Order: sequence, then structure tokens, then C-alpha cells
Amino acid sequence: MPKKIAYIGIKGLPSQAGVDRVVEAIVRRLDLQRYQPVVYCSQRHVPPHTYIPGVRLVRMPFLPGKHLHAFSLYLISALHALLFGNYHMVHVHNVEACFVLPLLRLRYRVISTSHGAAQAREKWGRVARRLIQLMEYPFVMLSNQRTTVSLPLAEYYRQQYHRPVVYLPNGVAEEAEIDEETAVSLMQRYHIQPGQFILFAAGRIIPTKGCHLLLEAYRQLETDLPLVIVGDMGHIPAYEQKLRQMADERVRFVPFVADKGTLFGLVKAARLFVFPSLVEGMSMMLLETAVCGTPILCSDIPENKAAFSDQLLYFHSADPDDLRQKLTWALAHPEEMHRMGQNAQNWVRENYLWPQIVRAYERLYETV
Repeated sequence: MPKKIAYIGIKGLPSQAGVDRVVEAIVRRLDLQRYQPVVYCSQRHVPPHTYIPGVRLVRMPFLPGKHLHAFSLYLISALHALLFGNYHMVHVHNVEACFVLPLLRLRYRVISTSHGAAQAREKWGRVARRLIQLMEYPFVMLSNQRTTVSLPLAEYYRQQYHRPVVYLPNGVAEEAEIDEETAVSLMQRYHIQPGQFILFAAGRIIPTKGCHLLLEAYRQLETDLPLVIVGDMGHIPAYEQKLRQMADERVRFVPFVADKGTLFGLVKAARLFVFPSLVEGMSMMLLETAVCGTPILCSDIPENKAAFSDQLLYFHSADPDDLRQKLTWALAHPEEMHRMGQNAQNWVRENYLWPQIVRAYERLYETV
């Protein structure tokens, strides 16, 4: 009989961004002869009758409010698993969800995965950041197995808490599923030509994604290439207003593109992809851009440099002047950037493919 594994710590499937995409990639690729995935999710994000082959979705109620939604979702999900579930183990995603571990450990063995230092993100206030940081303790001390998608974070937990944390990176499919037709249609709508634009893309455009740094560098750049910014800007209205005020007539703002084929079509068609994030765990967007073969200019934060080495062009994080200089160099050296893009594509295919990573998760499940 397949082992039932409950997943707690995401908003819903099908995924749109972030950790949800990682969980979806895992549960869709599990050996269903050996495992039966059950994913707890929010009624707000998952419509009734949503169906994913081989995956059971448990839609949970939640409390209203920006900050209560995630907290209540994780708590109610854990209580449901404790009182009504019948699982072999629970896989908790996100350190900030680990406050439910004392409940879950009353009945279940638990594997927990850290996807980044959430307390470093500016969307949280000072008190919330401190509370999130305190969740590192149950993550490290109460989990039967601990993993992280970030090699620097694995080393941090080892030094800080003297407990081993397994490094299991995020992954990608070997070939990006590109919908060229819809991508071309989108480009025509925004008056951009294939190979003749700079691209920034994120699921949620928030300050830690560094879009303001890119705009500051770009407006000092002497180029006719438009900058295309793709993503949901509505999470922090004041930040959206700031970005629009910084943009000149060369900038195109494109709303969040839910269809991955269309998004990857844009990525594939870009002259250059810029990734100026200030905080990451291990970016799916970075990996997916690399597998498309598109040249990448990115911040030199430890998480990015741990995932790649010399396959990308780096600029000093949070330094718009250095970003401007590297943009100038990248646009002036297309052959070198194309070669780096091909090297990054090969690197990802050798090291970060989902089938191998999911098999590693399955081996870990057998030890819990």
C-alpha cells in the first residue's frame, strides 16, 4: 500500500509562484506506486473540484486578513491532519510554518524544508520577522529530517544549531515548455521584438526582488532596448507607485503571466535576463531562465553563486552603479553572453533536473 504523505505550508495548487511551485513539482513526480501525496491548501487559492492527477487536495478554511491567512491556514491544516488524517508522515514546507511542529509531532514523523530566510524579506514588520526567526528552533530541533534548498542556509543551520540539514536543491524540467505563439502575441501587444529587449520577471514584485535597483541602473543606460518588467505588482501599492515613477518611456510593465509556456517564451526571446534579487533561497526563475539558454546578469548574493559559478555574469548586490556597468558590458558583448547562456543551460541540465531531485526526496522519505 502506498505511503500517504501530507504536505503543509503552501497556499495552493496548481501553483503560481514560490514554494508552491516546488511542492507541485515534487508531488507530480512522486512514484505513485509507493507514495500517495495529500496537499493541504487554501480555499481562497484553490477552487472546488480542482484536479491534479495522483494528488489529493484538501481545501482548508482560513481567517481573513493579510497576516492571518497563512498563520490560520497552517494551524487549521495541522489540526485537521492531527485529528482526522491518517498519514505515514508530514512534509512541512517553509520555516515560518514550523510553529505547527509541536502539534504534528504528537502523532506523526515530520520532514521539514527551508526555502529561505523569510525574516529577511521586507514585507514583514519587525515583530513578525522576529517571530519567523524563532521558528528556526522547531524546524531544527523538532523535525525528524530537515532539508533546505540553499547551500549557504544548510551551513548556517549547522553552525548556529549544530544539527545536520540536508541540501536538496530546487530543479527544472530538462526542456522548458515554450508556447512561442502566445509569447509572440504578447510581445506584439507591448511593441517589443524578439531578441531586442531586456527582461525582468518575478511572480510577486516586492522590494527584495530588486526591481528598483534595475530601474535605477537602466535609466542611466544609453540604449534603445526596452526593459520589460513582468509580474504582480499589487502586493505593495507604494512600491508599485515608486517603480512606475522611476520608469521612463522605454519600460514596459506586463502583468503576471500565469501560463508558464508564455512566460518561458518571453524568457527565450529576451536579449538578456536581469535577476537583481537581494534575498533568495534558490530561485526557480533563475534555474528556468538558465534552462532556456538566455544569458543572465544577476546579483552576487551567496545563494545565487552557490547555485552557479562562472556561468552567469554577476554584479555587486544592491549596487545600481555596478549593475549599470555590467549591463553596459553585457549588451556590448553578445557573443560572450550567448556562450555563458549555453554554459548555464548545460550546468542546470547536469545538476538540477527534477527527476533526480525527487528521487533524492523519496530516499529521504524512507528514512523518516
